[in-house]
Amino acid sequence: MHLRRLKLQNFKNHCFVEFDLSAQVNCLTGLNGIGKTNVLDAIYYLGFTKSYFNSQDQFSLQHGASWFTIDAEIESQSGTNQLKLIYQSGQKKQLLIDQNEVERFADYIGTLPLIMILPGDILLIQETADARRKLLDSVIASCNKKYLTDLMAYNKYLDQRNKLLRDFANGTPYDESLLNIYNQRLHEYGHLVFETRKLVLQTIQPNFHNHYKDISGGKELAEIVYVSDLNEMDMQAWLTQQAFTDKQAQRTTKGIHKDDLLFLLDGFAIKKYGSQGQQKSFVIALKLALYDYLQAQKGVQPLLLLDDIFEKLDAQRLNLLIQRISKQEFGQIFITDTHQQRIADAFADLAHIEVKYFEIAAFKPTLDR
Repeated sequence: MHLRRLKLQNFKNHCFVEFDLSAQVNCLTGLNGIGKTNVLDAIYYLGFTKSYFNSQDQFSLQHGASWFTIDAEIESQSGTNQLKLIYQSGQKKQLLIDQNEVERFADYIGTLPLIMILPGDILLIQETADARRKLLDSVIASCNKKYLTDLMAYNKYLDQRNKLLRDFANGTPYDESLLNIYNQRLHEYGHLVFETRKLVLQTIQPNFHNHYKDISGGKELAEIVYVSDLNEMDMQAWLTQQAFTDKQAQRTTKGIHKDDLLFLLDGFAIKKYGSQGQQKSFVIALKLALYDYLQAQKGVQPLLLLDDIFEKLDAQRLNLLIQRISKQEFGQIFITDTHQQRIADAFADLAHIEVKYFEIAAFKPTLDR
């Protein structure tokens, strides 16, 4: 599966840009701030119907514009399809496949599987649990529609329970029967999400260990530990035990919405004791393990988006990546960099790999839609 063509209009700093793409490697070069990463984000939009960087679509509008579109032609084993994502201020976002509107985005997720690796990924180690859950959930949802349905149901009942707790605090009569209904639903869907996350993390561990060893060259044991309240007791028991605390806090204080991933090296938290090189190796190994999992589950090679990778990685890590590209272990690849010659040198000995270069510059606006 790969993108054959891509066209952006009024998307972030791109008034108009169009690409005729290689099925193998596509390199986007240009000055910093010209919009190379924004092209990758547009591809991410096509995979997940939202930006990697912002949850609100209006932040992806070009300054002064009221709409943006992302058009693409996708080639897969089943044939060629036209994708078009449309955002208009004040209106519902639309996604069209061959001019037919997708009714539920949840049914679409996973149609264009991809993994994106960015310099800022190292912040996954330092940031809150939300970022780590988001990464894991996005990959699982790309190949497991039931998981996405279960997660959405859990979040819906979580919001309803939290609203009920706030209403109680604001004087609404206590309704134990309704609270028990929400408790049961959270128990039901929370357990399903928990078991799936646990299984996926167990599945990716061997590949993760191998990737970390290859990338780092070190002998330390890298581990991902799944931290969840449900490791200790089931959701129903937690909700019962935390009833008074939840009423006081006006929110649900325990559950799978608090889950986290603990990153360890030889049993110690990499956040506190890992060097910057170890942290980079850890996150890249995690992303590659998730890529492997996604490929195994989907039966196709996902897209791989690499932002500013030549600038941020040392020679050892880059050589490993180039070796894997040489062996065609990845699907279609997109690379951004400020220096075209640097990428050309890296691929100079890989004559069997088709590489296309695109110089990103300022583009004139268009009224086409």
